[in-house]
Amino acid sequence: MNFLIVLLAIILLEAYSELGFVQRDNWLRKWHSALHKLGLSSQPSALGLIVFLAVPLLLLYLLLSTLAQQGLGLFVFLLELVVLLYALGRGNLDTQIALLTSDLQRDDLQAAFHDAAVFNTAYREGSAESAEDLKEEVFAALPYRIFERSFVVVFWFFLLGAPAALAYRLLALYGDLRLDSQDSRAAKWLWLMEWLPVRLLGITLGLVGNFSHAAGSTRQLVFSRSIGSGEFLRSAIKGALQSKEAAPTLDAQTINDVVSLLGRAMTAWLVVIAILVILS
Repeated sequence: MNFLIVLLAIILLEAYSELGFVQRDNWLRKWHSALHKLGLSSQPSALGLIVFLAVPLLLLYLLLSTLAQQGLGLFVFLLELVVLLYALGRGNLDTQIALLTSDLQRDDLQAAFHDAAVFNTAYREGSAESAEDLKEEVFAALPYRIFERSFVVVFWFFLLGAPAALAYRLLALYGDLRLDSQDSRAAKWLWLMEWLPVRLLGITLGLVGNFSHAAGSTRQLVFSRSIGSGEFLRSAIKGALQSKEAAPTLDAQTINDVVSLLGRAMTAWLVVIAILVILS
């Protein structure tokens, strides 16, 4: 059933690109505000973050368990689908990619700098100061946006179910919505949840791209505890796209190649999930 839920969610994401009808985060802001009024979110310990995550996850787990015990399989299916859709990434990524591609086709670097900043979930502002900086930022930020939008959520949903997928999105929103910009614990926990799936994606990118260059680019980074997910993906993407003649450049065609490469990687993941379901 999990495979069917994942397949439906990916189809809906590809069809609509933006899932605002499900991804409403006002309740999350109110929940954080309530914790802040109680003094929990301002504590130096991890208590505030633990409560922030634990209560919604526990409620979801209890609801799913109750529905399953009552034999309401259809409602379990629908609830898990809604939770997975909610856990997928925010924003209309297709439109953002189209804007960046259009800028590069017109050689409008100033507009490209502005549009590339949208992909940077960590800062929401561009850090690039030159064309080379822009290239490095895009090769890290764009693959990471696609990764956090779907790959990592699908990984945890298939491995541990809807609560795990929701846990990842809550952690991402805790920092991405700047609910508590002073607390780095959410970022650390997020990095831990991304560690395995981002490396599996790196392997997949090599298999659907240039394996030798991708493996060479990421070999020294696999067990690094200091490198971020975006930096790892930048090395994997640049290696997977690299030809024998030269490394990839930043232009409209390369952006399309990055998106296409990650699309093939998602297809590979779905095939592997289907095989695992059949074998089990």
